[in-house]
Amino acid sequence: MKIRSLPAAALLATALGAAVLAGAVPAAGAATVPAGAHALSPLPPDWYWSSHYATLADCRAAFTDEAQNGQYTGLAPCRWYNGDRYRPAGYYFLYYIP
Repeated sequence: MKIRSLPAAALLATALGAAVLAGAVPAAGAATVPAGAHALSPLPPDWYWSSHYATLADCRAAFTDEAQNGQYTGLAPCRWYNGDRYRPAGYYFLYYIP
């Protein structure tokens, strides 16, 4: 294929680059998140992390306590998080404070 102008070449390169990146992002994201693990970051505004819990039973007990306390407007159930440089791997739930 022969391209006769520089703007057309730049447009074609941009379109092809975007198509390649769009196809590569889901595959890369799927490879880093194992089955059953939920990503907790980034959080929507006004949602915060609970404390770290080593077992699911501990997390569910704390979740139940917080639900009965009624201090928070919303709670998201316990889930496993693989950890990152800020939080260790373990169970967490999310709570909402407007």
